[in-house]
Amino acid sequence: MQIQILGTGSGMPSPELNASCVLVKTDIMTFLWDAGEGCSRSLLNVQIPKNELDAVLITHLHPDHISGIFMLIQMLYLQGREKALKLYLPEREAEFHQMLQFFYIFPRRFDFDLQILPLSKVSEDFPEISICKNDHLWGYQDLIESHKLPNQLGAFSLKLSSPKGDFVYSSDLHTTDSIADFVRGAHTLLVDAGHPELQQIQKLREYGLKRILLTHECRPETRKWLGENPDSRYQEAIQGHKYVI
Repeated sequence: MQIQILGTGSGMPSPELNASCVLVKTDIMTFLWDAGEGCSRSLLNVQIPKNELDAVLITHLHPDHISGIFMLIQMLYLQGREKALKLYLPEREAEFHQMLQFFYIFPRRFDFDLQILPLSKVSEDFPEISICKNDHLWGYQDLIESHKLPNQLGAFSLKLSSPKGDFVYSSDLHTTDSIADFVRGAHTLLVDAGHPELQQIQKLREYGLKRILLTHECRPETRKWLGENPDSRYQEAIQGHKYVI
């Protein structure tokens, strides 16, 4: 399995970093996990052929995780993609389809079949992928309920299992406690180190992980702790770098 992190930035735009995006390749499949701003340019830079992507998985609907999806779809259309593309969303799939038309992106004009599907169904098509709902959006619950909004608090972490070890992408989350059982024993964890407090990042030492890649721009106190307490399992994720399991 090859993991290439195309975007390590956070919700605040950075002059150096793309927003969240991860390219995951097995011997037979290629996935894009999240599609933050800059993902299309990154895919061009790494020379991904127009028909190579098998599926795009969006973990939650914050702009830094989905803002690049419209350019990605438009790019594949203009490139003349022919192979069907599965796009898994954490909630509100029908409304997303309407939004495509709002942007004058009409799937009926494509040479490929864009299949917009609920993320909850991804394991039916790709049994090696599993999901875990996390606590990233829980803080919005009172606002959503008081204003009777249709938002469903859909925020997920993803896992790709393989004989050589599992890869887990936490995406954004409030606490690592919310995915503790999900990550335990994995080979590599790409974890949000911007939202969780230092204690939550420290707890990852207990889960039998071989490699912990810190993304989403580390908290200063987390970076300071790592400098004072070196642990070879922890690494700051490098945008563009390839990691292999």
